Amino acid sequence: MNKALDNEIDPGDGLFPIRHVCAETGINPVTLRAWERRYGLIRPVRTPKGHRLYSAEDIERIRRILTLLDDGVAVSQVGRVLNHQGIGPRAANESPPPAPVSKTRTGREGAGLAAHTLDPLSQAMLEATRELSTLRLERVYARLVMHHGWEGVHDRAFLEAYEALREEARLKPVAEARLALFASWAVVTLNEQLHSALPLCEGAPYPCIVVGAGHRRIEGLLFLLACARHGLRVLPLTDIVSAPALRALGDNLGAPAIVIHSSAQSLHGSDADRLQRILVEDGAPAYLAGPGAETLARLDTPRQMIILPAGTLAAAQTLSRKTS
Repeated sequence: MNKALDNEIDPGDGLFPIRHVCAETGINPVTLRAWERRYGLIRPVRTPKGHRLYSAEDIERIRRILTLLDDGVAVSQVGRVLNHQGIGPRAANESPPPAPVSKTRTGREGAGLAAHTLDPLSQAMLEATRELSTLRLERVYARLVMHHGWEGVHDRAFLEAYEALREEARLKPVAEARLALFASWAVVTLNEQLHSALPLCEGAPYPCIVVGAGHRRIEGLLFLLACARHGLRVLPLTDIVSAPALRALGDNLGAPAIVIHSSAQSLHGSDADRLQRILVEDGAPAYLAGPGAETLARLDTPRQMIILPAGTLAAAQTLSRKTS
């Protein structure tokens, strides 16, 4: 939350900014504003400076709206259905459905499903792409996050669905179209969440190069977002700058280290050459994440290089712990 907004909110008021609501429910902020402006489904209060603030009852109403949309009710009819059912703000004795708690593949307790099962969350996201509709995909994603928590969805299901689509896209043109749709939606969604999370981070920024274009950038964006959710202030770099430029940037920002997330497929051609020129120079430590980390770590260089664990969320958690 920015400081100007923070100064307008009394913690005792029980009101939350839009980024908190989106994180809680998984809804896109653009969609939430459209529900307010076009359909009058949500009526947040406004601060003197015009910022939207939502109550706990508003958040529960959003969950109810998502349920109706998931059941096939048109958004233009949702308000009428809610009024007909007499569904208003959440009653005092009513609470949101609890998220199931289980062991995730990282071995810690968290929201989600056991790793040894065939993950229905992955299957739900895959099925959502069959309609070739980003709106349908967004609704399913919001419901999954609402019921299973952000980590419960992104620790496993999100990337499993992506990998399954990549496999199918090699064989079927329609699956290639589904992959393109999923990638477009995922890049926008992750970037929006990252934009909301970064203002809450503190400390010196860590320049982070995400290697790869198109859908190959998804895992790197998820890694950046997970870092930011741990409070680590990352500076996303989607282009591989020259070694002198990166050194100048790090010196100017007082960056303690650099971070590079790479896929195995991205370590070819000009990208690989640029990364090699960066890493063979002496300089700040480099944290390496992603499937390409071990390949980069084999470079002969005086620079200290630290390989982060496999697993996107595990890598982000380890990096945040090492840099705290």
